[in-house]
Amino acid sequence: MSIAKLSDDLMKVPKLDVTGTNWVIYKDQFLWSINARGLLKHVDGSGVEPKSPVVCKMVTQKKGDSVGDPAVDEMETVEAPLSKGDEKKEEEWLKKLKVWKQGEAVVKQQIAATIPNSLFMKIRGKSSALEI
Repeated sequence: MSIAKLSDDLMKVPKLDVTGTNWVIYKDQFLWSINARGLLKHVDGSGVEPKSPVVCKMVTQKKGDSVGDPAVDEMETVEAPLSKGDEKKEEEWLKKLKVWKQGEAVVKQQIAATIPNSLFMKIRGKSSALEI
């Protein structure tokens, strides 16, 4: 099933008035616009950033066990290399993470482009679209 690309005209959201008098219209049109892009989960709390399924494994080894290092009688804890299965899981997670971050960027840009600069200055440090 393919989704037709929506025209930019369909995605236009009115700029939020500095006084907030058009808040209800702005909010509804913003949510409809984001929903049309399939990104509503970024602002309604129903989605979360994908977490890495791979847990770094730590192993204890003798210092100097790596190639070219002289042997030392001390132990150190180092990160173990990932298994092939873990590498595949990490690659899949990185793809999902990229899609999530792009969605966050689109929603944040939609917000930034439609609010007054004075409000933008207050929210620009927020880390997620949901937080904004």
